[in-house]
Amino acid sequence: MVENQSVLDSRLIEKFEAHRDFTRVFLDAFVLINKEQKVLKFNAAFCQIIELRSIDIRRIDNLKEMLSTTIPGSEKSAIEQILESNAPTRIDEVPAINLSKRKNLTLIISSYPYYENDGKMLGACLLLRDVTAETNLQSKYKDKTIQSITDPLTGLYTRRYFEEQIDKEIERCKSNNIIPKLSVIMFDLDKFKSVNDTYGHQAGDFVLAETARILKTQSRRSDVLGRYGGEELLVLIFDTSERGAAVAAEKFRQAIQNNEYVFNGTRIPVTTSVGVTLIKGVDDTKENAVKRADECLYQAKESGRNVVIVDFGQGRIPAQTFLGTNPEV
Repeated sequence: MVENQSVLDSRLIEKFEAHRDFTRVFLDAFVLINKEQKVLKFNAAFCQIIELRSIDIRRIDNLKEMLSTTIPGSEKSAIEQILESNAPTRIDEVPAINLSKRKNLTLIISSYPYYENDGKMLGACLLLRDVTAETNLQSKYKDKTIQSITDPLTGLYTRRYFEEQIDKEIERCKSNNIIPKLSVIMFDLDKFKSVNDTYGHQAGDFVLAETARILKTQSRRSDVLGRYGGEELLVLIFDTSERGAAVAAEKFRQAIQNNEYVFNGTRIPVTTSVGVTLIKGVDDTKENAVKRADECLYQAKESGRNVVIVDFGQGRIPAQTFLGTNPEV
């Protein structure tokens, strides 16, 4: 025979009361709920999180009507998942909503489940810690840090950050006695001044931002993308071969050429010239690498634009020529 829910709740409270002395020193909020999330016990700290009086909490009676919690990517709430767990559980930085005040919260939720002797779950004691202020502060500082190293127009990293990453990779390779395989790819949008002159500076900003978007979609997560200045953009590719660098640069160039740049209903033709080099020794420097890439870029401009020129130590040649003569590199 199925037992009355009030009987089960009484047994849950009885088991909880065995630990009652511990709850008196809790700084966190706690709430005892059954499997249907009916609120059976709670402390003053819980009232503060929910922003309700004790009498109101008892009147509402169910946690689902006071607090909404989510787990990104899951249809079930954090508390529903906790009540399905067979062991004590902790979930950090849970997005939540105080339903009485419609206030967004960030909580750390820990649970201790209670069971019948036959293993059937009766409910759980939840510990709730409100970390909303701390999380917001961390996000604020994180946003400021990101703003300090990114270009506001394109969202790409600044020249200074880009150069720091080259230095760090060279130092990492020195420390670990390994050979760096670091590709520096430099882009310069062809006839960019005429874009500004013909379509206006807002169109020029659009072209830069759209090109940055293309580079992001075509790059790997580990790549570092930067704006070097004006219409010059850069990509830093870690752990790559000469062929890999040439292939990547050609892929970027073709993606930019094939993209439909449409600003205020007007299609703007956009191509880019590209210079590529590879840092292959710990004695190399960012200054030398950027200089080589820039010289390749200059040759690409002189060669008619919309072309990739590479320099891997055997002189400056078109990437397509390099790939054709080095199919197995």
